[in-house]
Amino acid sequence: MSMVAIDLSGVSKTYGDKVVVDGLSFSVAPGECFGLLGPNGAGKSTIARMVLGMTSPDAGKITVLGVPVPARARLARRGIGVVPQFDNLDPEFTVRENLLVYGRYFGMNTREVKAVMPSLLEFARLESKVDARVSELSGGMKRR
Repeated sequence: MSMVAIDLSGVSKTYGDKVVVDGLSFSVAPGECFGLLGPNGAGKSTIARMVLGMTSPDAGKITVLGVPVPARARLARRGIGVVPQFDNLDPEFTVRENLLVYGRYFGMNTREVKAVMPSLLEFARLESKVDARVSELSGGMKRR
């Protein structure tokens, strides 16, 4: 494992004439809890999209677990987790069904998702809720 989980060096992003991120540099150590805070329009979502490889920076360098982003973003995303402000879970699906759908987002087939599902449920302390519909879960359970 890399000694740095996330590393941004001189990262910049503009949209038209508007500078959204201006030469940002920071590192996050493995196991460190890290959050982006700031007012609306400060560039938090843009930074998150760049770290995930969904948006390319105009300048600078980003690595996630030593993997260059956006060049190898799909590989990098396999090693990180993101808790969005709002969940995108299907409330009519069960926890199991939502895990299968999200696994597909990360390029996993059904067999692969089913193989890791027990450890994911244990990690999130949701083993007893695997067949519960998301609409039945508390807000904290949905976040997990």
